[in-house]
Amino acid sequence: MKKATSKECFFEKKAPRPGNQKTFAPGGVWTGIAFNRPHRGRLEAIPVQTPPGAKVFARFFQKALLACWLFSSGAAHADTTTIGTLVTIAGAPANQLYGYGLVVGLPGTGDQTTEVPYTQQSILNMLRNMGIALPNVTTMQPDDVASVMITAEVPAFASAGQRLDVTVSAVGNATSLAGGVLLPTNLKGGNGQVYAQAQGPLLVSGFAASAGGNTASVNVPTVGTVPGGAILAAGIPASFGQNGVTRLLLNTPDFGTSQQIADDISAVYGPAAAHAVSPGEVDVQNTGGEPVRMVANILSLPITPADQGPTIVVDAQSGTIVMNAGVTLGPAVVSHGDLTVNISTQNQVSQPGALSNGTTVGVSNSVVSAKQGKADVINLPRAATLANVAAALNAVGATPSDLVAIIQALKEAGAINGTIKVI
Repeated sequence: MKKATSKECFFEKKAPRPGNQKTFAPGGVWTGIAFNRPHRGRLEAIPVQTPPGAKVFARFFQKALLACWLFSSGAAHADTTTIGTLVTIAGAPANQLYGYGLVVGLPGTGDQTTEVPYTQQSILNMLRNMGIALPNVTTMQPDDVASVMITAEVPAFASAGQRLDVTVSAVGNATSLAGGVLLPTNLKGGNGQVYAQAQGPLLVSGFAASAGGNTASVNVPTVGTVPGGAILAAGIPASFGQNGVTRLLLNTPDFGTSQQIADDISAVYGPAAAHAVSPGEVDVQNTGGEPVRMVANILSLPITPADQGPTIVVDAQSGTIVMNAGVTLGPAVVSHGDLTVNISTQNQVSQPGALSNGTTVGVSNSVVSAKQGKADVINLPRAATLANVAAALNAVGATPSDLVAIIQALKEAGAINGTIKVI
């Protein structure tokens, strides 16, 4: 018996000598002599029948075989995904819709119509369409209405009657959309044609409150959603497989991944079934079967894409930094200091002297001071793993915004290995 490893797992049993084969009685248990050669995680098994008296051993054999397969296939499928997660089909993109509407029923957090004239105009237009004419609109100052923009995304191959989630955003000076209801609004495409209509109560995760000139808010109360609030009135034309060719567009163009997708498809459907046109496109020939079934099978094919190169993603607004496992850090010296500018203003009142016919005036005395802290020089050692990189950067003790600048400087100095993407 050979020991099982993560790359090779098998049970051996000597074959019976010629002429010594026996016919087992009914009730024998079928088990398997398995040779697992890790080729895309497949397991090859040779069925062998055991005598009825060996059922206990056969059950043990089957459990051991299953455990061995799970052990080996777990390592083989650690980074395995499907082609469908890496590509989109050309000719069937998602489409964006937009519209302008009104949210009503707000608890006093709507637009101030005297400052947002288009909200007042929208209310008047809506009332006129309902046969209501107002002779004097100067006294109309509702605070429970807000002008909003509505956006939605239509997935590929969507048909009329399907529901869509919509996002509602305030465009006036409303302080919160919580508790509001979106009035029926037409949603248009980029060509100006109406494709859907949205309405319904808003779901807002944030809130805001104000009193005595003080305001407190959590998240963004001026943006909400209406889950399933839009109904698609007309389908958007989409097609694939024109002239017998289906174009697969890679979500992240890469030479190796594009060629690997073409090779995996050709291994199943024939050597000329797929061709890598560019790092971002793979063309697939229809083999004569059902196009929908063929595309579904292709998108479900397993694939192990190549590891992405070292990448550092920086969100400069929030100071968030994300790195993948390929980022390494070379020896470097970082000098980090801080500069503090303080501006203080003291308001005073200047009183004129008695019988001087002077006037009382306010005086603002402003004092500006700057203080530069002592720079700390830190020696960053070589870091070959992501954990070591994080530990080295934490040793700097900089704020998130300063850490963004330090990483950019390390990149310019060639001390950090990775492509920086600023979002």
